[in-house]
Amino acid sequence: MYGYQSSLQAIDAHTAEIMTYLSITVFAAFFYFVVAFVMAIKQKVYVVPFIGAALFFWHDLTFVLQYDLWFHVYNHWWVKMWWYSLVGTVAFELLMIWQVYRYGHMELWPNLSRGAFGALIVLGTLGTGAMWYLIKVSMNDELFFITFVVTAVFSVPFHTAIMSRRQSRAGQSIVMNLATIVMMWCETAAFASADPFFKSPPFLIFVAAFTVWPLVNIYLMLQFPKYQAAKA
Repeated sequence: MYGYQSSLQAIDAHTAEIMTYLSITVFAAFFYFVVAFVMAIKQKVYVVPFIGAALFFWHDLTFVLQYDLWFHVYNHWWVKMWWYSLVGTVAFELLMIWQVYRYGHMELWPNLSRGAFGALIVLGTLGTGAMWYLIKVSMNDELFFITFVVTAVFSVPFHTAIMSRRQSRAGQSIVMNLATIVMMWCETAAFASADPFFKSPPFLIFVAAFTVWPLVNIYLMLQFPKYQAAKA
């Protein structure tokens, strides 16, 4: 799919611009999570879809757990910077999963007890991890280039589904949708400097589709009045 060492050498040849793309991507990711966290507290609804939060968690945790590979085998600034960044996102992703448990019980499974719903969240997280593990080991993507781009926009269709089910703007954010586009485009720009695969038609079709989808989400969102959380 792409060469590992040749990609890192290409990154070294474009350090300044790629460092800029990386910094913007990391900022947009933390911005996405902070907005989601605050909105959930204010509106008393979960914001990041469960399947997205669970996949983000396993993706980033997998990267973090490969500390030895990044620091002692590759020993390259690019993977080290990602490691430090993802340590922080793993914490946010656990918070996002907890917010599904905290605010999603009555919306998703009101007929279950709180304990049973919590067990379902744990089982769902573990099941998502099993799915992620199978996908990851089947891919030729040791540096996570492909999965970084996919996870940047993975929740976008699930935001559409939540909006369709709720028929309101509850838990929806214009800036979160725009942040996914920023992350995907910055990662694409960085990886395109590293390997021609990221300029290929299949990859660019993906980028085009997931540039449009968040914009469609924003259009759909604006068809609903601004959401006001019910006062306790």
